[in-house]
Amino acid sequence: MTASPKRAPARYFALLLGALAVQGVDTTRLLAMARLDAGRFERSDGMLTPAEIDAFLVAAYHLTGRTDLGFELGRLIKLNSHDQLGYGMLSCRDLDHLLGLTSRYYHFILELFTLRYRRWPQHGEAVFSPVVAMPLRTMHFAMEAIAISVENQFRMLLGPDGAAFDVYMGMPPPAHHARYLERLPARFHFDERALPGIQLRIDARLLDQPLPMASPQVVEQVEGRLQPLQRRPVPHAGWGDYITMLLREAQGQQLTLDDIARRMNISARTIDRNLKKEQLQFRDLSQQVRFERAREQLAQPGITVSRVAQDLGFSDAANFSRAFRRHCGLTPSEFQAGTPARGQARQSEQSQ
Repeated sequence: MTASPKRAPARYFALLLGALAVQGVDTTRLLAMARLDAGRFERSDGMLTPAEIDAFLVAAYHLTGRTDLGFELGRLIKLNSHDQLGYGMLSCRDLDHLLGLTSRYYHFILELFTLRYRRWPQHGEAVFSPVVAMPLRTMHFAMEAIAISVENQFRMLLGPDGAAFDVYMGMPPPAHHARYLERLPARFHFDERALPGIQLRIDARLLDQPLPMASPQVVEQVEGRLQPLQRRPVPHAGWGDYITMLLREAQGQQLTLDDIARRMNISARTIDRNLKKEQLQFRDLSQQVRFERAREQLAQPGITVSRVAQDLGFSDAANFSRAFRRHCGLTPSEFQAGTPARGQARQSEQSQ
């Protein structure tokens, strides 16, 4: 029995379609270019797969030329956009209560990411992590939409001057980075070398501030409806594809199995067991991505073998060269030189 595909509710994209239509964008053409039926966006149960989201984005970027569509979608999402879970969130006593509730049922908002929330005496931390391999375009769009929607909803609950917290995003600063500076007092930090995902760091005083529409009875009713449907989202179909995606996107880190397990809030043994079902090992995937990155860097003009070795965490250039040769069949210097000897050997073989 296979897991069902991870999807996102079309109702969120309906909000963006409506906003684009007001701005004069031909949304009928947009959906035709993406090969999506408009009826999917009109039904309360309409869902989109990552491939369909990417097709939507390709069409939307083509017609608008804008890079900030994820930011725009985040601004449109309100608490009541999240169906019945949204009403439970709106009725929480404080942000600590809200984040705890949301983390338990986040798959009702978005199956493509998980939300893990932890609380300490002085602050709380909420981490949104992708659980599906997806193109970078879709990943960054989703991350921006999530981050801005959270900030927007906190702003609505606490007032424009009350939502002072830090948002750390594992992606490069977008072209429209200046728009994030306008969201003060929230502070957004971008790091293209970090693991893909979003981390919120919120001071305890803000977490414990009472919310204006608190209703324990409503929260209890909502949980009563959602709890029977609760499940743990996991990567769909390909654990190997998902882990490889995380390793590739963590440009500045040599991620360990434990690093990824902590981010997914599951055990390293669970990841290892699922990789073995696909005849894969984490060490092999990590090495594959590490030397993919090595080849990419070595192909850059002017870069030295020593610099690549340092960037990839090797103790020295000699160790890197030996490992590169074992994995790739030639030395880094030969790779940089275009390996003419190997090319001549191939020609000789083909002529025989």
